[in-house]
Parts: sequence; C-alpha cells; structure tokens
Amino acid sequence: MQGVEDLVALPGTVRARHPEQTWEALAGHLPYYGITRVADLTGLDVIGLPVWTAIRPASQTLSASQGKGATHLLAKLSAVMEAIELWHVEQPLPITAHGPAAEVAPGCPVGALPMTVAYPGHILALVVWDWTSGTTLVGGQQVLLPVDLVRRRAQRPEWSPDLLRATSTGLACGNHRDEALLHGLFEVVERDVLLREGQAGGQRCTLIDPSTVDDPHGREVADRLRAAGMAVEVALVDGPYGLPVCAAYLWSEDYPVVFAGGGCHSDPAIALTRALSEAAQSRLTAIAGTRDDLPSDAAHISTASFRPARTKGLAAWPEATACFAPPAGGFADQVRAVAGRVQHVTGHEPVALDLSAPGSPVSAVQVVCPGTRSRIRRAMSR
Repeated sequence: MQGVEDLVALPGTVRARHPEQTWEALAGHLPYYGITRVADLTGLDVIGLPVWTAIRPASQTLSASQGKGATHLLAKLSAVMEAIELWHVEQPLPITAHGPAAEVAPGCPVGALPMTVAYPGHILALVVWDWTSGTTLVGGQQVLLPVDLVRRRAQRPEWSPDLLRATSTGLACGNHRDEALLHGLFEVVERDVLLREGQAGGQRCTLIDPSTVDDPHGREVADRLRAAGMAVEVALVDGPYGLPVCAAYLWSEDYPVVFAGGGCHSDPAIALTRALSEAAQSRLTAIAGTRDDLPSDAAHISTASFRPARTKGLAAWPEATACFAPPAGGFADQVRAVAGRVQHVTGHEPVALDLSAPGSPVSAVQVVCPGTRSRIRRAMSR
C-alpha cells in the first residue's frame, strides 16, 4: 500500500513534490511543449491573489492557459501544467481498434459517454469509431474507449461522426501518474455535482459564513477578497459522492459581473480555496482578455448579479464540514477510494487514458467517468 510519504502538504493543495522541485524538472522542457512565455497577471487586478498565464502560440486548442495558487510559484506552475495538459491532448493517441462498439468493445457503455446529441445506446453501439486502450481505476483492467473522447473536432477524420463531446473535464497533469489521476477524478466529481446542483435550482447548496472558516489559508483568501471590495458568497454543495464540493461567487462595483469558481477535494479546506481562487482567476482572466475562448460579451460568463452578499441564514464552516472524514493513505490509495465512489454512484468504473509523452517530466492523463456530466455553458448557475 502506498503511504502518505508521497504527500507534500502546501497552502491550498497537496502535491507529490515541493514546487521548487517541480519547476526545476519542468523549466528546461517548456519549449518542447510549445510554451514561449510565462507571465504574471496578478497586478492587473486589485485582489492580489497570484494568477499567471502560459502562452503556446502554435496551440491547436487554447494558446493562453491560466493558473492560480497561494504563491507566485504555485500559480506559475498551475498555468504551465494547464498548458502542458492541452499539449498532451493535442498529440495523437495510439489507435488499437476500428469498428462499432458492438463488435470491438461490447462492454463499453457508449450510451453513458458525453454526447453532443442524445442517442439510444443500441444505435451508438453500431457507430464506427477509432478506439484506444485505457485502464480501469478500480480493477486495473485494460478496456477500449473511443478516441473521439479526447480528439478535438478539428483533429477528427472526415468520416468520423460528430457524436462524442470531447472536453477538458478529467484532463490532468501531475508529478506522477497517481497525482494526475486524483486531480482528474476530483475535477470530474466537481463538475458533475455542480451540474446536478444547477438542475436542482440551488436546493443542494448550504451557504457558508466565510468568517467562520477555520483553515488559515482559506480564511486568508476570503479575507483578501473582501478587503479588495468583493462581495463574496461561498456554498458547500451536496452531491452523491460524499466528497466536499464548494462553489464561490464574486461581485464588485468596479467590474459588475459575477465570477464563479468550483472546487472538489477530500480535504474541505482545499475544496474551498480552489473555488475562491478559481473565481478570482476567472475575474482576472476577463480583465486580461487574452484567453482565446473568452467571449466579448460579459453576459456569457456572468450569472445574475448580487449586491450585497447574503449574510443571513449562513452555516458555520466547522459544523457544515464535520461529516467529511480526513483522506487516508497516499495518492494511489485515494485514487482507488474516489474511483470506487464514482463507480458506486454511476454504475460504471472510471477509466484512465495515459497521454504522457515518452521522457516527459510530468504525467498526463484523461480520466473518463461514464455516467457523469459537466456543464456546456461557461457560466455556473447561482
């Protein structure tokens, strides 16, 4: 069993290496991934939470990737890791089979995969696709998945049907494979829970009083946002996985658009700081205006505005999070535990596609969880 000795606790995150070690391993490889520039965006906003960007001019997906963190080095690494994730997903995957699921992969739950349009499973089983090999995260079995789950529309052959929706949900990089897998699983859970919450009309949210947060870093982030004039709302979102999922919303007079962020982690404090820092990053990304897919109309990234933030009927953070048990074991143990939770909810075992390039200093994976969903719109419901 993998022990906890591979866990490095950092403000707002847990990694397998100290950030200085990760940067030392990555810095010389940035040109290989097409990264020509890494820049600090923090000073463009009044909040002061570190946000960086990594630029890949020849990208086939997004040329500007953003990252956030408790320190400038963590934010810089976050931006670079996101850019490297996208580089990996642009590389061709090995095609191990070609044909319909009914013949090539009869065990593949094609009807539970993310689709552009809903089709009956018995029809999808007859569609011809390219297939690649993945590994299940509970039993460790080799299975086949359609390449189009990863391959972007512009990269597909002309004959390929435009049925599968390739997203970045579950795409992750890490210092090693298990770190990347855990990050990918948390992202899948977060987005599925937040979509369920939106469809439930906010009935699964517990609004939290930010002043009751007892984690030092989480309290610091919330205090910094309020000190910068932000109206801040934080919610703990109930989901079927038994994992902490948080949502955060920011609004201010100087930029009257609601910016939202989500976070999931086995540690509730990390889920909270991820949600808060992602909301701050979204605001700064809009201010910088450099991201390729950023709409020019702010209405596309905003939910209904609020002023002031709600202050009545809020739950205390310690009581709201008391039901969550601390994570046990190292990265591999937590991967198996979270994958088991996902399988219990969806009835399908999560699968990992290994995207790592030979000799890469980091591991890249795409975690595919049939039966889960993520939102299509940029805006998070509130």
